[in-house]
Amino acid sequence: MIRRLPTEPRVLGSRLFMLLWLTFAWTLLWGSWHPGTVLAGLLIGLVVMIVLPLPRVPVEGLLRPLSTIWLVLVVAYFLVRSSLAVAWLSFRPAAPPRSAVLKAPMRLKSDFTLALAVNTLNLMPGGIVVRVDPVGRFVYIHVLDAGSDEAVERFHHQVATVEKIYTRAFERDEDWRPSPSHYRAPDEEES
Repeated sequence: MIRRLPTEPRVLGSRLFMLLWLTFAWTLLWGSWHPGTVLAGLLIGLVVMIVLPLPRVPVEGLLRPLSTIWLVLVVAYFLVRSSLAVAWLSFRPAAPPRSAVLKAPMRLKSDFTLALAVNTLNLMPGGIVVRVDPVGRFVYIHVLDAGSDEAVERFHHQVATVEKIYTRAFERDEDWRPSPSHYRAPDEEES
């Protein structure tokens, strides 16, 4: 069976990005920017993409470059701040903090964007996502420090900020075009 090459610009762009990313990873692994290493990375990337193709993920929004740069900066800030907070919790002369599993809304429309946001939340020290409810659009996160109202409020603010910056970077209402394969809840299908 011969597969046709995609002609949609978004699909071509994402495949080109994936090929360049695999080539970049290859050159980092070899530690050399020699033209032969880059060419080998391109060839290996092509083979990987042809032999081991990933399932097609619908692209439903539009990437906003400035908002994406802001997303990276905010996530970097949260990573540093959370790392310092966890370090302080481990060294402070007090009892260990009280942890809890907290529920937070995550109203991102795309499952792909939801997965990116969940991975971002998992990267931040002090908490890990233990469950995602894709239908109800909630995440359940084990939070290291949930011993005070301020800590819980800080957690909810951090999750809301992650949701907001992902929405601004990928899912603005004016750019949203749901894919035909986009999941719809049973009550949405009837309307």
